[in-house]
Amino acid sequence: MYSPGYAVYITLAVHAMIEALAWPAVSLVLGLVALFSFRGPLVRKIDRITRAGKDGVSFERPQDPELLNSEALSFEELMKQPISATVLEREKFVTDQLSKFPLKTETERISVLKRAVATVNIDLEYTRIAHIIFGSQLNFLVQLAGTRNGLPKSRAESTYSNAAAQFPDLYRERPFEAWLAYLLTSNLLAADGDRLDITQYGSDFLKYLVDTRLAYDRHG
Repeated sequence: MYSPGYAVYITLAVHAMIEALAWPAVSLVLGLVALFSFRGPLVRKIDRITRAGKDGVSFERPQDPELLNSEALSFEELMKQPISATVLEREKFVTDQLSKFPLKTETERISVLKRAVATVNIDLEYTRIAHIIFGSQLNFLVQLAGTRNGLPKSRAESTYSNAAAQFPDLYRERPFEAWLAYLLTSNLLAADGDRLDITQYGSDFLKYLVDTRLAYDRHG
C-alpha cells in the first residue's frame, strides 16, 4: 500500500521519538500522526528520488520550491484514510500502553503529545533537508555558525562560485540566486540587508546532523 521509501521516513520518525522520549507507545502514536500529516508531501518527494547511495539521495529537481497542500482534514476524514490491518493492531497496542502512563489529566496528555509531534515534525524536516542540501550550502552554514553577526553576501557568492567551478554540470543551470533561495526559504539562514546569518533553526539543523551522524561531506 505504501512505498518502501515512505516507510523509511515513518520508521525514522518513530525511532527519533524513541530516542527523545523513551516512550515506545507515544512514539507509535506519533508514527501514525506523521503518516496522516506528511503522507502527501513525503510521497511526492519519495517518488522523485532518482539515485540513492551512501551520500544520500538525489531528486529530479532538487531544492526546487513546491507548493504543498496545507488543507487540514477533519477528525472524520483522518479516520477514513486508507490504513492497513497491521496499523489497526498497533493502534490497539498504543491505546493499551497509553493507559499505563501516569498522566493525570487530558491536558497533560495533550501537552506531551504536542511536544512529541513538534519533535517528530522537526526531525522529518531535518531528515529531508539532510538528503537535499548541497555540500557548499552546508559549508556556508558552518561558516556562519562560527561568526557573531553573520557574513556579507559576497562570502556566500564566493562559496557558490567555488562550488560551481568544482561541479560545473550541477550548477550549469543553477544560478547563485537559486542556491541562496533554498537556504532562505528553508529557514536555515536569514538576510538583513547585505548580511546573511544562520537562524536558530539552522543552528539546530547542524546539531541534528552531528547527533544523527549525518555530518558527512556532500556533493555540490
